[in-house]
Amino acid sequence: LVLSIPSVSLSSVLPYYSTALVSLSTSRKTVSRSVQKSFADDDHSGRASFTAHLSHSSPPPRLSLIMNPSSSRGRKGTSSIGRLQSLITYAVWSLLCFYLGMLVGLSGMMGGGQNSLASSSSSMRMGAASDCPPCTASSASATTSSGGFPSTIKNFFTNFTTVDRMELGEFLDLGVPLDDNKPGAEEALILYTSPKSQPKSPVLQYKSKWTAAEATENCRTLKVILTQPYDRSSIPECFALLPQWESYYVHKYMRLPRRQRSGLDPQAPLRYVSRSHDNRGMFQQVPEYTRHSKPSYDALAEYLQHLDETINELKPLLEALNSKTVIVQVCNYGQVELFVNFLCNAKAKGIDSSQIFMFATDQKTYELCQSMGIPAYYNERIFGSMPEQAAKGYGDRVFTKMMMAKVYCVHLVLTCGYNVLFQDVDLIWYQNPLPYLEARELQEWDFLFQDDGARSNRYAPFSPNTGFYYVRYNAETMFFFGMLMRQGDVIARTSSHQAALNALLNEHVSWKGLRVKVFRRGAQNPFPGGVEYHRQKDMMR
Repeated sequence: LVLSIPSVSLSSVLPYYSTALVSLSTSRKTVSRSVQKSFADDDHSGRASFTAHLSHSSPPPRLSLIMNPSSSRGRKGTSSIGRLQSLITYAVWSLLCFYLGMLVGLSGMMGGGQNSLASSSSSMRMGAASDCPPCTASSASATTSSGGFPSTIKNFFTNFTTVDRMELGEFLDLGVPLDDNKPGAEEALILYTSPKSQPKSPVLQYKSKWTAAEATENCRTLKVILTQPYDRSSIPECFALLPQWESYYVHKYMRLPRRQRSGLDPQAPLRYVSRSHDNRGMFQQVPEYTRHSKPSYDALAEYLQHLDETINELKPLLEALNSKTVIVQVCNYGQVELFVNFLCNAKAKGIDSSQIFMFATDQKTYELCQSMGIPAYYNERIFGSMPEQAAKGYGDRVFTKMMMAKVYCVHLVLTCGYNVLFQDVDLIWYQNPLPYLEARELQEWDFLFQDDGARSNRYAPFSPNTGFYYVRYNAETMFFFGMLMRQGDVIARTSSHQAALNALLNEHVSWKGLRVKVFRRGAQNPFPGGVEYHRQKDMMR
């Protein structure tokens, strides 16, 4: 009996095809010693399978298990009963080989031709040392764990598997706006630190494709690292996982010359850099004391000096809104046309805008809001000498001052005990967003942001749009904004509170467990913004 079974690889994850040939001769006695030794060696290594080790230059070989009972001269005149026993023996062997071949073939197909079951003692689709050059390069005397890792890291990593990237992201709901899959980066890698963290369920024993829930069922703690997939615009990168006392920061090294800002040099030694360094060696400098820090300190001192007085003035105005959530906007007279456009659009659509509260940064804007029946507040002690004219460009002096004013306004309303929906004046509503943002399904989130769409280093990994976001009043968000209003020099240095807010988000998400969700850009985004406006014209229509 000859069974040719394609795409079978039983003991390692090999990107090749092999062929198993099971041959039963018509002889009569026991299995040859070479086959017995193959079985014994395989059992000794903990694998109930046979592996063909392939090279890139040779064609796919055949793995032969020749079950060839040695012939016997026998005695003349063998009885018919003896011949019948022989036939029965051959039939049993044939059926056994047939069903064994079917089982192996099905296992190979379930593994997709490229992945397979690691061993009878391992229930997972695991890699072998052949997929790990450092493991292969280790000394011949070094033993390996069941996942193909050297024994020198057996108390660090014992095994691994992969799961669908988008499924894992949705299962964990990191809050990060996941981009679409890229070729060659459709799956996420999960490393296990001990056999106890691997799936154990008997029901899952022979599965070669795991769901996110199955792959993490025994993970008491799961730490997630986000990193950019390699593409044509990327530079070659390496990752070093160092057994050591816990750290929640990524330490970054680059081959970047110290006195040169023209990019990486492959001949330069690795040196420590900031996380914001790009491939050209550019990064955001720290604030200068005289130009950025000292003026921000003076403004903050004045704000804090009048904080209690301001809160007492605000409370009755906010209570009159009769709502737990306040829609906060900030405007000077140079932007008032945009604010009027927003109000007219909402009125034309019959959308209730009674929860809007305007922080006017000058007297003219305050008087205009009063004339239109819009609740507003103006206090020169808070906003100082804010210019009436609109900013002439992104990051200029007027723009930067407005950014700081936006931080103060949200801090004030939160301090009064209200949830905040902050939005810039240069947008319109299709519907009132509050019922959606305050739905039960979103109650776990402290912050809800529109996706800015930018994927640069300084906005990673959330890319929050600070022109439209919802803040839930609680101790965590109060602490966050208390820290953010101390970032005046960073805001002045970067000419935007978006970069300062995002850097602080990363810290508080990791440090205090702040829950932040950014609605993913694209066709399913409930809050389309600039990226959709510029790149998806049909959607905006």
